[in-house]
Amino acid sequence: MTPAVGQSLCCALAVGYAHFRKCSEWRNRWEAAFWYEAVEKLSEEDKQELEALLARAWKKLHGMPIQVPHEEHRNLHLLIYRRLENPFVTGILEAYWDAYENVGLNVFAGGYDYLEEVWHYHEQMVRAICNGDYKAGYEALIAHTDLLYQRP
Repeated sequence: MTPAVGQSLCCALAVGYAHFRKCSEWRNRWEAAFWYEAVEKLSEEDKQELEALLARAWKKLHGMPIQVPHEEHRNLHLLIYRRLENPFVTGILEAYWDAYENVGLNVFAGGYDYLEEVWHYHEQMVRAICNGDYKAGYEALIAHTDLLYQRP
C-alpha cells in the first residue's frame, strides 16, 4: 500500500505544496478515526518504546546542539498504529511521513517554541496511552495535528 499511495503523493506534490496540506488533513482523519482501536492494541513493550522515543526526543531538543527529533516523531506516530494489522491505514501513514520528508518538514525551519509545543502534545499522548486514558490521548492528538498549520 505504501508504494502506491507514496507514488500518488509524489505526483500531487510535484503539482504544488498545497496538496501536502490536503494530504495532512487526510492523515489527521485517519489517525483520529483509528486512534481508539490502535491504542487498545498496544502492548506494554510498545508503551515502553513510546516512552523511550519521547525521552530521546526531549534529549535532542534540550541538547547542545539542538537537534530536530524527526525520526522520533515519525516513529512515535507509526508505532501507535502498527498493531492494527491494516495495510491501508499503515500504508497511508507511512506514505504521509515520506511526503513530510520530501517537502522538507523534517528539518528545522525556525521556531524552537513550536517544536517544544509539538513534543508537549506527544508527551500528553504517551502519558495518556500509558495510563489507559485514551480519551485524553485522543484530545492531545487532535490538538497536536492542528499545529502543523501554525508552523512558522
